[in-house]
Amino acid sequence: MRELRDITVKGLAVAYGDRVVFDGFDAAFAGGKVSVVLGGSGVGKTTLLNAVAKLIPYGGEVNGADGDVSYIFQKDRLIPHLSVYKNLDLVLRAKISDKNERRKRIDEMLARLEIMSERDKLPRELSGGQAQRVALARAFLYPSEILLMDEPFRALDYALKLRLFEQFSALEKESPRTVIFVTHDIEECLLLADDYYVLGGSPARITLSGSADIPREERKAGDTAAGEVRAALYDALSDKGGEVSQIPAGENA
Repeated sequence: MRELRDITVKGLAVAYGDRVVFDGFDAAFAGGKVSVVLGGSGVGKTTLLNAVAKLIPYGGEVNGADGDVSYIFQKDRLIPHLSVYKNLDLVLRAKISDKNERRKRIDEMLARLEIMSERDKLPRELSGGQAQRVALARAFLYPSEILLMDEPFRALDYALKLRLFEQFSALEKESPRTVIFVTHDIEECLLLADDYYVLGGSPARITLSGSADIPREERKAGDTAAGEVRAALYDALSDKGGEVSQIPAGENA
């Protein structure tokens, strides 16, 4: 893979009828990093991902997001008449011609995400959490430079989430990508983010930003070392953050 570029958003403008979601919005997401975007429901988190993926019309510029993109949507979007394995094989065919190599990669990913037993099932036979893990597998299997994630762990129980966070970190280390990861969950941000941004207001703007200084593999759920950042994120998400602020380096989780 070539050097991963930053994704920059300049003067983004998006409106749905009379509702203005973004108006002159600027942001930069570092190449090869996991950028977590938080914010309340309806603030524009998914709209931001869709603009980066060029799935919606918008004003302004989005640079650095050309080429192949993997996108984990809020809904799994699996093809209903294909098995789990065939759903995954379908996304690899254009990139890997060797059937045995595709099978090897798919089975390894299913094992890592703890869904090997669902390999031959149809989507309707899966639980919500299982279907979401298949969507995760599909995104990680596809050899893209950019990964967009919209609430990817929302349907999973807490213990499974923590195990999958470990797999996510390992996969990112093996095959770095530029990741923009939308969530409403502060703990997910504290455990997975390299950089983080809180969106607030209408039109949306960045009300808080910061960067992690603790390696991902050393972070623990509920770690008291993240207390100051956790409190700042809660304040920003509850609209107590006031003006745009940035947590100084050395004070981040």
